Amino acid sequence: MSVTATLRQCHRLRKHLKALQEEIDRGPRVLKAQQARLAAEEQAHADHHEAVKRLKLKQRDDEGTLKQTEARLAKLEQQLQGISVPKEYKAKESEIEQARAKRAELEDAILATMGEVEERTAAVPAVDRKWGDAMAEFAQYEVDAAARFERMKADQIDTQAALVKAEADIPAKNRPTYDHLVKGHGPDAFAAVKDRVCQGCRTGLTQQKVIELSGGAFSQCPSCGKMLYPAAE
Repeated sequence: MSVTATLRQCHRLRKHLKALQEEIDRGPRVLKAQQARLAAEEQAHADHHEAVKRLKLKQRDDEGTLKQTEARLAKLEQQLQGISVPKEYKAKESEIEQARAKRAELEDAILATMGEVEERTAAVPAVDRKWGDAMAEFAQYEVDAAARFERMKADQIDTQAALVKAEADIPAKNRPTYDHLVKGHGPDAFAAVKDRVCQGCRTGLTQQKVIELSGGAFSQCPSCGKMLYPAAE
């Protein structure tokens, strides 16, 4: 295999290794996002059930207040019968009017709460299913993520071995330059040449440089310094 063919292979393998590592590194961030989504679903599920409890408690409290209001209203109406002084009679009527308004307000509130309790209670099965689906989806994600991680790690090991084998074909005289460039730039240390143009910096190459590459010689771009190889046809 020529040097340029070896460089093409090394470039491909190093790009693949970089992509694999980026995917592996992205794993914890994706997991965190999945956990946040699950936590949001859990909170929504808990909030719905808590809302039903609060509404029922409110209804019970309002019903208790309504009973007290009705008892007070009955007492006020009884007291009214024994009043003969006009001014006191009028004041008592005002109290009765306020109590009746309070009773109507409570009755309306209780009816509204009952309607909301009924609506939210009817939605409980769907809310529970959604939470169950979210837990199942997360559990499946964990299984899939673990399997994907193992595949990527195995691929990483195989690719690294293939890279070591490919790099062994680089001539000893060129190896220091190669090692220096890949240490500093990784996959970006390479560039294909197409139509006499370096694809790394888009600089045109001389005919002599193209002839060298065609002959399989180790060569660098005079502009960006990347190791060159002819682009695959």
